[in-house]
Amino acid sequence: MISFEYPLNEKNRGYLRFEFLFLQIRKSINLTNESDPIAFFKALFELVELSERADMRHDLIKDLEVLSEQMSGWLECKQVDYDAVRELIAEIEQLNKAVFSMPKQLHFFKNNRFLTSLKQRFSIPSGCCNFDLPQFYYWSAGDLSKRQQDVQKWFSYFENLEKALCLFLKIKRSQGIFSEQIAVNGFYHGETEHSGFITVKVKKEQAVYPMISGHKNRFSIRFINAKDPNNSAFDVPFQQLIW
Repeated sequence: MISFEYPLNEKNRGYLRFEFLFLQIRKSINLTNESDPIAFFKALFELVELSERADMRHDLIKDLEVLSEQMSGWLECKQVDYDAVRELIAEIEQLNKAVFSMPKQLHFFKNNRFLTSLKQRFSIPSGCCNFDLPQFYYWSAGDLSKRQQDVQKWFSYFENLEKALCLFLKIKRSQGIFSEQIAVNGFYHGETEHSGFITVKVKKEQAVYPMISGHKNRFSIRFINAKDPNNSAFDVPFQQLIW
């Protein structure tokens, strides 16, 4: 099945953007393909720019603290794995401290001449030609193991943020409410409380994709016929996860 996720507020939109960039970096960080270096640096510089927005880090810390409080309540249940819950609470506390200290770590990217020179050109369309960035192409021609060490070091400044965000999203997805729905004539309207994300899954052979809109506790889904976008989709059965 094909999965589509939609955030119900701007904060959660930022979370999914960070997750997307982390995935792009993980796919390219080994530098095994010719296109990997450019893909890595493009995602890295976007990550640096987004991370300079302090509100995202503070929001994540607050959301993890809320989850930690919920887990503390789980300790009162008899069926719970106490050791696992306590370990998870300790991990959240440790990650929150690491994310809080990130502003100091980000100074590295402002003081590294090689990275700052690349970042300026990567923001320009087609700014990665070898006549624009001879230092980048010199670095790219170097020993693979040395380049892998470099990119691992540069990304290491974000590893705690990645762990914290992925842990938060993993827990939230696991707490989601699953249901099977039908969009009559391709339309569906729903309501939700205290949730920040919607996941919609459809079978590939249905040849439709959802256009989702919503905010806070209301959302709507319109399924588009992938083979003929000008015609409305028929009744569409789909799976829904509200989390």
